[in-house]
Amino acid sequence: MRAMKIVLVVHTAYPEFIGGREHHVHHLASILSKNDTVVVIAGGRGKGKQKRIVDGYTLITLPMISITVSHNPLQIYRIIPKLYSCLSNEKPDIVHAFEYGSFSTNIVHFYTKKCNIPFVVTIYGYQFTNVLLKFLKILYDRFIGKRLLLDAHKILCPSDTQRKEIININNKNSFKNKIILQENCIPVDKYKDIAINEELLKLYNITIRNKVTLLTATRLLPRKGIKYLLFALDTIKREYQLKNIQLLLAGPDCGELSNIKKIIKKLDLGNNVSILGSIPFQNMKYFMFICDIFVLPSLYEGLPLSLLEAMAARKSVISTDLPCARKIITHLENGFLVKPGDVDSLVRAVITLSADKNMRINLGRKAQESVKQLDSYAEAKKLREIYASILQ
Repeated sequence: MRAMKIVLVVHTAYPEFIGGREHHVHHLASILSKNDTVVVIAGGRGKGKQKRIVDGYTLITLPMISITVSHNPLQIYRIIPKLYSCLSNEKPDIVHAFEYGSFSTNIVHFYTKKCNIPFVVTIYGYQFTNVLLKFLKILYDRFIGKRLLLDAHKILCPSDTQRKEIININNKNSFKNKIILQENCIPVDKYKDIAINEELLKLYNITIRNKVTLLTATRLLPRKGIKYLLFALDTIKREYQLKNIQLLLAGPDCGELSNIKKIIKKLDLGNNVSILGSIPFQNMKYFMFICDIFVLPSLYEGLPLSLLEAMAARKSVISTDLPCARKIITHLENGFLVKPGDVDSLVRAVITLSADKNMRINLGRKAQESVKQLDSYAEAKKLREIYASILQ
């Protein structure tokens, strides 16, 4: 297989921005760069073009214009004016865009079509609650998205949920044959043999001695279901008298933090919840290590990296019973599955695991075994084979 020049395009990139998509692209780029020339192009906060080497690949960040489209800070339309010229300068063999509906992916489509260069797109998926945004998405799907997806050489979906959403845009067989189910993956080995990072505990003022520690790592926005976990924590504290339970809440604010703080104050959970903010992925493993139970209360997901990371770190996990979770969790075999938005089932799961250390250990061991195949190296190898087959 000959060496290729691969350009990965994402609207924001690690290390300037922290999130699942950014980490996912970073892991893939660093592995692919061992055999190929890899360039990641993204929007940045700086006023000018910046170019640097990160873990073996070239990262180019370009000035961007951010337009807030709702009260949710995550819903920002990011315009990168110089993206087209940057792509032209790089002269890639193939371009891989990460996310459907973004300005950056639309520019990738326009550039690759004009220059007759193949492109691949990864769909992460997103559900809008705003009526106007829902309507605009319908228009986008019909007049822009359908053509973009038809022209893409391959469409990668992390779960069947995203696959079904994309097929709803165009259900022709020729279109369906382009779709590849490719789960998000993580560098599994980085979550083995972790030790306690005392300095990090002091920095965040965290005590784990004689505590039952829950961890949730996610963007703070309504569809992540954090309020249901807070309601469950309140029930556990009041009705089960489990005063030593604590929740570590890690992740950037995407419009839900103020509501979370109001709930914490109303339920008097100030001594039970620590809001950590954004955590760089190289530090996240230490928080995975100190928690007793990882909880993902989301109402909608693709395949969240934080859940895979917790399982790779040999932690007992509780996740809402979503299609993506069912692919990797068998209830009571390697984790707990609970009904989305159901406080009572969350309470039962947390109480059961809190009271049974042996169950936590056994579930954690089986969880670690079950995510071994979801390794970034295997994903990068498959991607490289996809790129090569397109370029033949």
